[in-house]
Amino acid sequence: LFMEDSPSPRKRYDFDTPENVPDYGGDEEVSDTPDTSQQRPAQVALDAIALASRMQTDLETVAMDFVQHFKDETKESNLCLVGGVALNSVLNGRLSRELNFEKTFIPPYPGDDGIAVGCCAYGLNRKAKDSDTSTSPTTVWKEPLTPYLGGVPSDLEVKMALDQADPWIEVEVIRDDQQRYKRMVDEIASGGVIAWYRSRSEMGPRALGHRSILADPRKHGLVRFINEHVKSRESFRPFAPSALADEANDWFDLSNSDDGKFSNVSPFMSITAQVKEHQRHKIPAVTHVDGSSRLQTVRKEDEPSYHAFISAFFKATGIPMVLNTSFNTIPGEPRFAVGQEE
Repeated sequence: LFMEDSPSPRKRYDFDTPENVPDYGGDEEVSDTPDTSQQRPAQVALDAIALASRMQTDLETVAMDFVQHFKDETKESNLCLVGGVALNSVLNGRLSRELNFEKTFIPPYPGDDGIAVGCCAYGLNRKAKDSDTSTSPTTVWKEPLTPYLGGVPSDLEVKMALDQADPWIEVEVIRDDQQRYKRMVDEIASGGVIAWYRSRSEMGPRALGHRSILADPRKHGLVRFINEHVKSRESFRPFAPSALADEANDWFDLSNSDDGKFSNVSPFMSITAQVKEHQRHKIPAVTHVDGSSRLQTVRKEDEPSYHAFISAFFKATGIPMVLNTSFNTIPGEPRFAVGQEE
């Protein structure tokens, strides 16, 4: 399955370019001659691929039927999904698009890591009910709880980390936000890759702009470059787009409605949507082989800094999204932390 005498997890087979040749987004010529070094997967890999595909298909079939049944029984118009299976963004996308719910909500931590938050919500709800003499429903939170519940390093911890890395880095302090966003936009638009570390970290498995590696979604070759040289993982692994919520309907098939009210359908990167066919060639680095993307929608009121950066990129390029992947560079390790475990 793996390249011989290579410590990296690069497979013998790659799916990130149709021609199976390296493409890092440059202007170099690509040969029409097939690369014979790319070998057909071993039978065990083909069997594993077929098994995974069948399990996904069966899961979608059962879950769609199950949810449709209870929708018919309860006449509910909204859907909330929790549990580890709610991390299956492909299934979530089908449920939100095809069963005609008005709203679909998946918290940023639907698995076991969200149990602690659920216990707190339950306790607060019980306490609020005990002290509330009215007959109206008790509300603990009017909006979904923020996913940014992790640790945040102190200025001293950041300085100590920079001092430790002093032989290998150059530090430039940019205090003006707009100037910083412009520098970041210029960097990724020219083919660079940046890492953004700010404020409290995300709770749950998705990097949502606080502990993220960011790049230009127009540059297809970055898929292999980031996977192999930054993330050290299989080169076919896809990346997510972080898109401005107000622009998402122009790029992704989000629902059967054209009124735009579903534009913030995936604030926690919980739903996979199809990229509209006429837009796919513009954002190949975040469009998977089947035309899908695991989407994050970003609103100004939720994430003003991240929204401002994506807006600056949109203004410069006409593309209202950036490539986003988690800020970790060792397979199996959590997102990057400074000075403390997160």
